[in-house]
Amino acid sequence: ISYCNAKPICVDVDRETMGLCPNALKKFLEKEASLSHGVCINNTTGKKIRACIPMHTYGHPCKIDEIKEICKEYKIFLIEDAAESVGSLFKERHTGTIGRIGTLSFNGNKIITAGGGGCIITNDEILARKAKHLSTTAKVPHKWEFYHDQIGYNYRMPNINAALLLAQIENLEEFVLNKRNIANKYNVFFKNTDLTFFTEPEDCISNYWLNSIIFKNKKQRDLFLESSNSNNIMTRPIWNLMHSLPMFSDSQRDELKNSSWLQERLVNLPSSIIL
Repeated sequence: ISYCNAKPICVDVDRETMGLCPNALKKFLEKEASLSHGVCINNTTGKKIRACIPMHTYGHPCKIDEIKEICKEYKIFLIEDAAESVGSLFKERHTGTIGRIGTLSFNGNKIITAGGGGCIITNDEILARKAKHLSTTAKVPHKWEFYHDQIGYNYRMPNINAALLLAQIENLEEFVLNKRNIANKYNVFFKNTDLTFFTEPEDCISNYWLNSIIFKNKKQRDLFLESSNSNNIMTRPIWNLMHSLPMFSDSQRDELKNSSWLQERLVNLPSSIIL
C-alpha cells in the first residue's frame, strides 16, 4: 500500500450478504463523480479510484454481478476477494471467476489449506503473465544472469505445500458438504429463538466458512461472548471495521451504517469441517 501510495475507501455492506452493497457503491461513486467532473477521486490521496475489491464475507457470495456492472460503468478494475469462499457458487459460477482477477486463500484456517499462501486467478493472459513475473521476483528469464526489471516478490509456493493443497482440492466437495451440514444443524437449532442465523443469499451456494448469528443488540451479544468463551467455547465478534484501526483512521468512507450495525450484533460460531 505504501509503495503505490494507495489508500482504501470504505463503503458500506449489504445486510443480505454482508458483502459490499451495490447501492452504497453506486451512491458513493455518483457523488464523487459529480464533485470531480465525472472522475471518481480518492480524497485522501487525490488520485483516481482505480480498483474495487468486494469480499465474499464468511463464504457468502456478495452481489458481484451488480458490482461488476457498476465498476464497468465507472471504468474501475474489479478484483474479487474470494479468500473465504473457495467452493461457493454465485448463480452457478464459482466465486473468484467473475471479476477481472480473483484471489483465493489457502491459509490454515480456510476450507482447504496449503498451510499458508493463496493464489490469484484470471482469464486475462496479459495479467496472468504480469502476476507470474512479479510473484517470481520479477526476474528476466536467462540461462545464467540474474536481472530483475521491476520490484518483485518471492511468492512461490514450495512443492510440499502444493502437494498438500492438491490433496485438499480433491476433497473440496466433501468439505463443503460437511460445512453445509453443520450450518443446517445451527439453522435448525436457532429456528425457535430470538436470534437470527445467517443463511446463504438467494441464488447462491455458500461454503459457510464461518457460521454467524445476529443478536438483538450489543449487550446481548457481549453476554453471549462472555458466557461461551468462559466455558471454553470459542466464539468471536466480527472484525473491527477498517476505519477504526489507526493506520486507516483517515481513510475516506461513507456512513457505514450496516457495517456498524452488524459489528454490534454479529457473532461467529465454531465452524470446523469436522465439528
